[in-house]
Amino acid sequence: MTGTNSTGHRQARTYRTTTAMVPGWVRPSQSWWYTHDRLRKAYRLLERLGQAGTLLTYLEGEYAGLDIASTTNRIEGGTNAQLRLLLRAHRGMSQEHQKRAIEWYLYLHSEQPLPPAKPMETRHHRPPKTKATTPTQQHPGPELYSTGLSAEEGLWRRAGWPGRS
Repeated sequence: MTGTNSTGHRQARTYRTTTAMVPGWVRPSQSWWYTHDRLRKAYRLLERLGQAGTLLTYLEGEYAGLDIASTTNRIEGGTNAQLRLLLRAHRGMSQEHQKRAIEWYLYLHSEQPLPPAKPMETRHHRPPKTKATTPTQQHPGPELYSTGLSAEEGLWRRAGWPGRS
């Protein structure tokens, strides 16, 4: 069954009485819903953006000489993608180290970066954080975490086929 909206476009509707499968998002009291709900939502979004004047603003005459790009592909494929690759290649870094790596990447890709040794010479280094020392008391009881290897963890070389005796 179809209906029309305020602009005269036909919209397919599905009625509860004519179908065996009811989507999970349909309310129990609802007797019909739009068949192509996601398409309708996308259309309504574009319609609202067009009415608000925020859709395709780069085409307006007042922005003609500014050379505004119609997409963000240069950002997503240029800078952001490279930063994601950098962080992915060095996954074990702490958050502070990740920030420093991004800072360096952006600095080295700026218009006129100094050679890497120059910023290091002029930068004031903070003294490294010292770890708090713990008293050397022995605590009675079993060891909760250990750095040693054990056979229970499966770290030893095995002979024969697994699962066969």
